[in-house]
Amino acid sequence: MTNWRNRSLFVADNIHILRGMNSESVDCVATDPPFNAKRVFNAPLGSRSAAQRFDDRWRWDEVTDEWQDLIASDHPAIKEIIEAAAVIEGGRVHHRTGRVSTGAKNSIAAYLAYMAPRIVEMHRVLKPTGVLFLQCDTEANAYLRLLLDAVFGRALFINEITRRRTTAKGYPTRRLPNNSDTVFAYGKSRKWKWNPSYEPYDLANLDAKTLAQYDKIEGGGRRYQLDNLTHPEGNRPNLTYEFLGVTRVWRWTRERMQAAHDAGRVVQAAPGRVPRFKRYLDEQQGRKRDDIWSDVGQAESNDVEWATRKPVALYRRLIECATDPGDTVLDPFAGCATTCVAAEQLQRQWVGIDIDPVAERVTLDRLADETGLNMVDTPVTVRKTLRRTDIPNIPDDKLRQALWARQGRQCANPYCDAESLRAVDLALDHRIPKVRGGDNDALNRIGLCGNCNGRKGAKAWGLFLDEERAKLPHETRGR
Repeated sequence: MTNWRNRSLFVADNIHILRGMNSESVDCVATDPPFNAKRVFNAPLGSRSAAQRFDDRWRWDEVTDEWQDLIASDHPAIKEIIEAAAVIEGGRVHHRTGRVSTGAKNSIAAYLAYMAPRIVEMHRVLKPTGVLFLQCDTEANAYLRLLLDAVFGRALFINEITRRRTTAKGYPTRRLPNNSDTVFAYGKSRKWKWNPSYEPYDLANLDAKTLAQYDKIEGGGRRYQLDNLTHPEGNRPNLTYEFLGVTRVWRWTRERMQAAHDAGRVVQAAPGRVPRFKRYLDEQQGRKRDDIWSDVGQAESNDVEWATRKPVALYRRLIECATDPGDTVLDPFAGCATTCVAAEQLQRQWVGIDIDPVAERVTLDRLADETGLNMVDTPVTVRKTLRRTDIPNIPDDKLRQALWARQGRQCANPYCDAESLRAVDLALDHRIPKVRGGDNDALNRIGLCGNCNGRKGAKAWGLFLDEERAKLPHETRGR
């Protein structure tokens, strides 16, 4: 059950909005997050998005508290990946305190620490049939693949789609130019929805198999094959009749057969021979598309000229693969609204999130220009906050009793030595601090003894646990 309207745009940090979205409420996430490109991007002066900018550079001290909220304490596999990235770039992990330090000016570890809690939330809001499409480039794709494996599971990896761009990123002299991006596709469960994608046949360069299959050519050069018209099942009285002097169990009714014959599509080689259907090559869906896409390399031309902007055709294709009309598409990094435009064009519901206030005007302008959306009859809802409605509201006294029982009548801090706690002794605290979007719902609450509650204050739960672990008399990774 969704807790937002179709055509909603949230102008806020996406981690707060994602945490406010109901679980299993989205059919598809299709997004193009920052890539750790180590530069500041600005939309060009004179464009309608000229005021937009984003800093695609990452420092560890800017994200450490946020990732400590839940990732460091609840997702050990993700924690190991981020720590490994820090070590690779010359940093270190202080195993006594659990802290990570790296002097890298553009830290891949910091980038992963930023992305990790957001990917965890994207996974949560997807329906069991949902699919995530996440685009990246060579700066981060290997690291993001590990992160996605840790969150979704390796068994739910669907594809690594390679998109060939039309223009390479420079022409270096000591290596090959980079001219591709990657789109990772993951399913929420093994029930993920998938619609086959086809590419048109290249009639001038057909492969040998297709040439052999469509081996007949009529005037004008159209290729075709003669296909079977009989039904594979032998006992179908409603489809058994005589046609062109031949009695068979046919695939079609007599009326449909006659209409096809009148249109010149039913061919009988000689009297008494079984008629066959003339199937043209240029009327077929095409060849099933593989994971190398070279026909969506360039963004469509208009005045949204971000260097990082992606083609609407790319996101239309992704959305068509994983959704049907009426399904809901989410883009947590909406930027210049490419996913929103593609979803609207395909009659999907959509919700976008972007931290830049300029995104509101850019989104509304592009929707009007490229989809014809009438903002009066079908307005876009613009909001800054969202609160989940799928978690029951439990009074504090009952919640305290439930946490006391769930925690084994102990403080939630595993390093606390307090004993014989009563339910009334527990202080209710927040795992994700309220200053970073933590809600008062039951899933975000813990019960602490008074001493631990006073020491924790507004710290992230993971950071507090690291500090508690560091007080132990021997080096350990905790429990």
